[in-house]
Amino acid sequence: MNIECVSVPVSTVWTTKASPRSIDSLMTREPYQLERYLEKMTYDDRLQLCTNDLAQTQLLFNESVYVVQEVDGWKEILIPSQPTSKNEDGYPGWVPSHHLVVADPNEQLTVRAIIVEQTAWLFTKEKKAWLQVSYGTELTVLDELNDWIKVETPLGHALVKRKNVQFSFKKNNGQSMVAEARRFLGLPYLWAGMSGFGFDCSGFVYRLHQICGITIPRDASNQFRSGDTIAEQEMKEGDLLYFAYEEGKGRVHHVAMYAGNGNIIHAPKTGKVVEEIPLTDTVYEKEWCGVRRFLNSSLWEMKTT
Repeated sequence: MNIECVSVPVSTVWTTKASPRSIDSLMTREPYQLERYLEKMTYDDRLQLCTNDLAQTQLLFNESVYVVQEVDGWKEILIPSQPTSKNEDGYPGWVPSHHLVVADPNEQLTVRAIIVEQTAWLFTKEKKAWLQVSYGTELTVLDELNDWIKVETPLGHALVKRKNVQFSFKKNNGQSMVAEARRFLGLPYLWAGMSGFGFDCSGFVYRLHQICGITIPRDASNQFRSGDTIAEQEMKEGDLLYFAYEEGKGRVHHVAMYAGNGNIIHAPKTGKVVEEIPLTDTVYEKEWCGVRRFLNSSLWEMKTT
């Protein structure tokens, strides 16, 4: 399989190449209009991404994928950076062919700049705003120029403000993860969302771990089957709480981060925003089924029990 990388700020990964609707053409066809897409989608448009099983996940600018095949302007892909029980080689789905370009095989060997703002602009060499990218986007560093960093992108060289990036992963302790999570309070929920433009519940905690250099499974159900199992009395800030149907006995369908003092931070559901709330006396308290902690990437392997 060929390795290619994403050439748009955020690319939604669709269940099939026939999944996108008319409204989704703002994302799937040129010109690419992410902000207009998010503004124009109604509540029902957003809800159908989930209820009609249209979207699976998202990719960030410069993220690498394996290309399985190309059919009618669409590419079937696997995402190695997003572990899943669906395929051992990575999360599967479809993206428009023009959202991908051939990857540089040497790029992974170089210093990376990681976007640490909710969104940040890339600039041309004349320092004109060019492309708005998401939190967690990783780019190859070419040079450091006082307040600016020169980076390589799938579309050529660009500049990014030094204050918007870091050159190493954030501290992987629970308190720092909670602090990161609170920066997104008020951000609207988006099914399949993996970016600073909108998260779903598992995409939110996935990205918070990724910014700390920890890879966890993409979906809540797979996360629950991995990581370290933590007893309720041993729970700490940054641990992940899982929730299941049938008052905690059925299928896992939601994840939140423990924020301390009995509170959770999560991306709840369509129509809601990232919020911090007490767990007590909520539907989530009744559905709570377990706690997991991820201290390093090796813990994402699925448990059989």
